[in-house]
Amino acid sequence: MNKKYSLLFVMIVLIIVGSCYFYHRDMLFLLSNPVVEINGQFDYKEMIKEVKYGEKNDVYCDDSHLDLTQIGEYEVILVYRDKEYPVTVKVEDTLHPEIVMSEQMTVLMNTTPDLKKDVVVQDNSQQQVKLTIDASQLDMTKEGQYTVEYIAKDQTGNTTRKKRIIHVIKEYGTAIQTEEKIVYLTFDDGPSQNTKEILDILERYNAHATFFVTGNGQKYNDYIKEAYEKGHTIGLHSYCHEYNEIYCSVDAYFDDLTKVGTMVEELIGFVPHYIRFPGGSSNKVSTRYSSGIMSILTKTVIEKGYQYYDWNCSTGDAESENVPVEEIIKNATENDDNNIVLLAHDTDAKDTTVEALGSIIEYYQERGYVFKAIDDYSFYAHQKVNN
Repeated sequence: MNKKYSLLFVMIVLIIVGSCYFYHRDMLFLLSNPVVEINGQFDYKEMIKEVKYGEKNDVYCDDSHLDLTQIGEYEVILVYRDKEYPVTVKVEDTLHPEIVMSEQMTVLMNTTPDLKKDVVVQDNSQQQVKLTIDASQLDMTKEGQYTVEYIAKDQTGNTTRKKRIIHVIKEYGTAIQTEEKIVYLTFDDGPSQNTKEILDILERYNAHATFFVTGNGQKYNDYIKEAYEKGHTIGLHSYCHEYNEIYCSVDAYFDDLTKVGTMVEELIGFVPHYIRFPGGSSNKVSTRYSSGIMSILTKTVIEKGYQYYDWNCSTGDAESENVPVEEIIKNATENDDNNIVLLAHDTDAKDTTVEALGSIIEYYQERGYVFKAIDDYSFYAHQKVNN
C-alpha cells in the first residue's frame, strides 16, 4: 500500500473513531424497568448505570408527572447534554401490612372481649387496610387457652396473618400462693414528689412494684407514665380518696373509679383492671356512709372485670406522717409467706418510707424473694369484709 492510500486509510479510521466518540459522548446507560415502592423515595440516579463521558450529577430529571402516592406507570425525562431520554417508572405496592399487638391476651369468661384492643395495623400504602379476626376457635364459656388469627389485607392484595393466644379465665389473679417466693410491693396514694426517688431505688435493685394511684397529685402524673414504661404496674385506687364521697353509694364509688381510670388511660393508653379499695376491702369506716356497701362492691367490681388487691403485710407507714425508718422495716419484714402483698404509701409525707425501701428490698432479696409487679395471674390477698 503506497503512502497516499495509507494516509487515506488513517484518515478514514480517525473519522470513524471520532464519529463514534461524538456519537456516544452524550449517551446514558440506563437500568431497565425501574420500580419504586408506593409512598417511597425516588432517586433518578439509581436508574443510571453509566454516564458516557460524564457524571450522574450532569443529568437533569423531569419527574413532574410522577405520583408516588398512586400505583401506576409514569414517564420521567432524563436530560443529558440537551438530549432527552424518556423512562417509564413503575410505582408498585409489594410490601405487606404489619400487625402490631401483644402475643397473648387475657379475658374474663362469659364476657365480650374487644379483640381489636391495642391492635395496630400499619401499611406503607397509607390506604385503608381491612382487618379480619378469625375467632372461630374461641369459646368464652369455658376456661382455657385459644388461638385467634388476625388477617390484614391492603388494597393491592398484600396479606399478613398473625396469631394471638387468648387466655379465658374466671377472674384475674389467684388466691393460691405459688411456690416461687415473690414480694408484690404496692404503693397507694401517689403520685407524689417521692415517686421519682422510689422509681430510682426500684431500678437500682432491679425490683418491680405496683402503684395504686389517685387523682390528688396530678402535677406529678408524668411519673405514672414513667413507672409504666419501666415495667411497673399501674392500678386504680381512687380519684378523690374521700371516704364520705366514694362510699356513700355504689354509684358514687364507680363514678370515682371511672374518673381515676380515665385519668390513667390518658397517660398509659388503657384503663387498668387492678384496683385497691381505699382502706382495703375490710375497712369499717364505710359503715358511716352506707351499710353493707363493701359486701356489694367486692362482688360487683369482679363482675365488672376488675380484681381488687388487699395486702397480707404492711409497712405501717399510714399510722402517722413520719413513722420511724426502723419501725417501717420491722413491720415490712414480718411476713414469711411465699407470696407477700406488701402495703406502702407514696405521698409527700412518706419520706421515711423512701428511706426504708432499700433495706426492705435487700432483706427479702437475701432470702430468695423476687420483687414483681402485679399481673393477670398474680396472687391476690383478700381480707375479711366487715361491712
